[in-house]
Amino acid sequence: MNDLSNADPWDRVADGYEASAKPVFSEFAAATLDLVDIRPDQNVADIACGPGTFTTLPVERGAGVSAIDFSARMLRILERNVALGNLDGVSIHQGDGQDLPFEDNQFDAAFSLFGLMFFPDREKGYSEMFRTLRDGGTACVSSWAQLSLCPLFDVMAQSITRLDPSRRPPKYDISSLENPNVLSAEMRTAGFENVVVHRVERSFEFASADRLWHGLTEGSAPIAVMRSRLPAAAWEKLCDDAVCFIDSYAGPFPTKLGATAWIGIGRKPVA
Repeated sequence: MNDLSNADPWDRVADGYEASAKPVFSEFAAATLDLVDIRPDQNVADIACGPGTFTTLPVERGAGVSAIDFSARMLRILERNVALGNLDGVSIHQGDGQDLPFEDNQFDAAFSLFGLMFFPDREKGYSEMFRTLRDGGTACVSSWAQLSLCPLFDVMAQSITRLDPSRRPPKYDISSLENPNVLSAEMRTAGFENVVVHRVERSFEFASADRLWHGLTEGSAPIAVMRSRLPAAAWEKLCDDAVCFIDSYAGPFPTKLGATAWIGIGRKPVA
């Protein structure tokens, strides 16, 4: 089973994700909300919610949100942010997005932003989303595009490949949600209609190679897996080598690097 399909690596990076990765993800969360008409008093599900990058946005529009994730540490951060913001419209659940603890026909909209893409059984993830949506409800699933469209993540992937010879160079997986045609087809197969996949691009500025490496690695679950397998001294040496590589590969700094997401939106048919 893929290491990212269990909670441990996500627990490891929860604090770093909140500090470093969330600003990147927040741009795409805001763009997603702009694509979906969320109205006051609607009931929304945020599946694989992490620390709540998206969760609080529908609440600000007056909706109620049921947020679920399998990482206890991510949910503790969400709980803290909900308390700090006095957000009464959020209910928090620890659980599996492939087996949602919610009733049939409960939600007006359901979102899984960069979460369902990691599920071992994506079909089950879509099925649970479909089951818990009301007739006419909106489903939204997002994924990162291939690395050639995501220079920000390409830098990280190339760094890891160069520094860990056991890893094969990353390749475009045409069968994954990196492929927008797969995202669209899977949503339609799950029963959703009027499916449209939107391309959303954003760019981010980085002051130095060191800031880029440490900022992204602090919130990266794949790198948490890698770090857990290395002695401390080996990890420090790897970091030094990575910063040097990034400086030559992506520099000169400061520089801007972009990322592209596919955001699939469909509706549950009205019976």
